[in-house]
Amino acid sequence: MAGKLLREFGSPEAIFNASLTALEAQNLPAPVAQAIHTRQALNDAARELAEVEQSRCRLINWAEDSYPHLLRQIYDPPPLLYVKGNLELLDRHSIAIVGARRPTPYGNQMAERLGRDLAERGLVIVSGPAPGIDSCAHRGALAARKGQGATIGVLGCGIDVIYPKENKKVFAEIEERGAMISEFPLGAFPAPRISPCATGSSQGWR
Repeated sequence: MAGKLLREFGSPEAIFNASLTALEAQNLPAPVAQAIHTRQALNDAARELAEVEQSRCRLINWAEDSYPHLLRQIYDPPPLLYVKGNLELLDRHSIAIVGARRPTPYGNQMAERLGRDLAERGLVIVSGPAPGIDSCAHRGALAARKGQGATIGVLGCGIDVIYPKENKKVFAEIEERGAMISEFPLGAFPAPRISPCATGSSQGWR
């Protein structure tokens, strides 16, 4: 939704200066249109930026050179990305490895082996934070010989939220040797569905 508004109005300033009628014409829920019109959302954004500055993460928008160029080409890219770690990895050749949360022992072994072997060949491993295949793929990349392994963790929550908590050590290693990214604001907890209107975000990493 944020991306749609930016394309329609051209800039954040134009969005907040738009009339309530113009905002409602974008099929926004009435409370969201009202929050934008009264600049409540602008105040929330200012608080968010202050928290970002105090944290160890970087906030990049889709107009910056550091924004992943392939992500920018999808139908509805997230206007903002929160990043911890190595920004340069976002534009390197990468491959996603995702799968079941409760795989067989063989599945775990293969995910870790694939993560390690592909990382040793120069690919960046991209996966979520879930236990099972996702975590094994990250561990494999981190275990690549000679420190060659690089991996990106894509979060479905705020970048300051460790979920699941048992992956805290893996998260720290990914942040040190790779990157953690999220399109969700700080403090956002994972849920089956988080409304883009509520978070100021658009669609997830694809």
